[in-house]
Amino acid sequence: MFVCICNALRDRELQAAAADPSVKGAACVFKRCDAKPKCGRCLPDVAEMIAANRFDPDELATAAE
Repeated sequence: MFVCICNALRDRELQAAAADPSVKGAACVFKRCDAKPKCGRCLPDVAEMIAANRFDPDELATAAE
């Protein structure tokens, strides 16, 4: 599925770039895809992908104790 229409970037491409632990934000994801955000409509989705890769289920379990 296309997430970034302006750059024709699919969810798989963006998720792969967002999975890198050295990624600090959406700009890093776009740089890894050799693109730049244009209209910005996809930025919340890209930020969500980054956050999903930072989620650690073990931390959540520890916090619940």
